[in-house]
Amino acid sequence: MSTADLLPYLLKVNGALLLFCAVYYLGLRRLTFFGLNRAFLLFALVFAPAYPLIDLSHWFAPQNPLPAQLLMLAPNWQALPAAVPTTINWLVVAYWVGVSGLAVRLVLQLLSLYRLHRISRPAEYDGQPFRAVPEAVAPFAFWQTVYLNPAQHTPEELPAILCHEQVHVREWHTVDVLLAQLSLLFYWFNPGVWLLRQALHENLEFNTDYRVLQSGLLDNKTYQYQLLRQSVQGQANSIVSHFNFHLLKTRIAMMNKPRTARTQAARYLLLLPLAAGLTLWSCEKKAYLPEPTTTVQKEAATMAQNALYFVDGVPSSEQAMRQLEPSTIASVNVLKGHKFMPGFNEEAFKQDFGAIGEKGVMLIITKAGQDSEVLKAFNTKYNIVYKAASSENQAITMRIKESTEGDKDISLSDFKDRLVFINDQEADGQTTTLKGSTIKSVYVLDAEKATAKYGEKGKKGAILITTR
Repeated sequence: MSTADLLPYLLKVNGALLLFCAVYYLGLRRLTFFGLNRAFLLFALVFAPAYPLIDLSHWFAPQNPLPAQLLMLAPNWQALPAAVPTTINWLVVAYWVGVSGLAVRLVLQLLSLYRLHRISRPAEYDGQPFRAVPEAVAPFAFWQTVYLNPAQHTPEELPAILCHEQVHVREWHTVDVLLAQLSLLFYWFNPGVWLLRQALHENLEFNTDYRVLQSGLLDNKTYQYQLLRQSVQGQANSIVSHFNFHLLKTRIAMMNKPRTARTQAARYLLLLPLAAGLTLWSCEKKAYLPEPTTTVQKEAATMAQNALYFVDGVPSSEQAMRQLEPSTIASVNVLKGHKFMPGFNEEAFKQDFGAIGEKGVMLIITKAGQDSEVLKAFNTKYNIVYKAASSENQAITMRIKESTEGDKDISLSDFKDRLVFINDQEADGQTTTLKGSTIKSVYVLDAEKATAKYGEKGKKGAILITTR
C-alpha cells in the first residue's frame, strides 16, 4: 500500500473501530450474552481492517473505469500528479514510529513469557496439568498452558484457579487477546481500540467466571472471596489471560446480575446493517461517483483499451499495465494512426505483431528497464526514437510542481499565451489564479498537438488542469 493510500485507509479503519466501540459500550456491554459479545468484538477487530479493501463497485457500475495512471497516457503528454503535502509524510513517519514502539513492547512481552516457560516445570494437581513457576507470579493462561506458583496458593484455592484458567485454555482465549494486541499495535492512536481491547479482556473474564460458577465447584460468595484474595498479587503480563483480572468490581457485579432476557439478543442484528453500510460507503465513490473525465482523457482511454502494449520492449497487456505503479514508470510514448514517427520500421513491426491500423501502440519504459539490452534491441530493430519533451514544457511542469508541493498560488498568466482548460472548461489565463493544493493533475500539450486539437488558438500549446 502506497503512502498516499495509507492515511485514507487508516481513517476508514479507525472510524469503523470507533463506531463498533460506541455500539458495544452503549448497547451490548451489560448483556449477559458473553458468547455473542465475544463474537461481536472479534468481528469488529477483523472487519474494520478488511472492509476498506472490499470493492463492490462492479456490482453497480456497467464497466470498470481505467485506473488513473492509464488515463494519463496520451501522445507526447507530460503528466504531473499533484504533490502530497509534506505534513502528511510526517504523519506517516509518526504512525510508523508508534507502530515500531508497540511492536518492540510486544516482542519484549513475548520474551518475558518465554523466560517464564523456560524456568517453569510441568506439574499436576488433582488431574489438572499446569506449569509450576518458581517465582512470584499471578496465575495466568497462555495458549494451551496454565502457569502458576503453587506455593502462593492454599490447597483450597487451587481447584478454582485451575478451573478458571482451563476455561481460558479450552476456549482459545489467547487468540482473542493476541488479535486485540495486534489491533492496538497498528491503531495505537485510536482510543476506541484501547477500549475495545479492554472490553474483550473484560468479556473473556465475564464468560470464564460464568463457566466456573456453572461447574458447581463452589458458590458465588466463595468464588468472589477467592478473587478478592488473589487481587493483591499484582498484575500479570497484558497479553495473557489471568485469574487476577483488575476489573474485579465489575466482574463481581456481572456475576450477581440476572441473566438477560433472550429477546434482547435481537440487538445483535444491528451488526448486519452496520457492516453492510460501512462496506457500501467505502466503495460508494468508486461505484457511484467516478471522477470527472476530461475530453482528452476520454480519448486517451478509448485508445488505451485497443492499443498494443510493450513494457521495456517486451509485449505486454492492458491487465499488466494496470498493475504498474506510476512511480516506476520513466516514460510513455504512443504510436497512433497510419503516420508514425519518421523512420519507424512499420513493416518489420507488422511481421512480428500484426497490422497496427488505428489501434495504436503504447511503449512503456520503466525506470528499472530504461537501459536494458532488451529495450535497446527493440528500439534498434524497429528504428524507434523517443521524442523528448521541449524545454519550455519541462519548465512549465516544474513551475506547477513547485507550486503544488509548496501549496502556493499559481497565476495562469504565467503561462503566457497558452490555452488553459480547468476541468475541461476554457479558463481566462490572464485573471485566473489557482491554489497549488487544489490541483490534482496537469497535462501539457505542445503546440503541434494543441493546434491539431483546438485549432489556431492552440498554436502556443495547451495546459489541461484537473482539480480535486
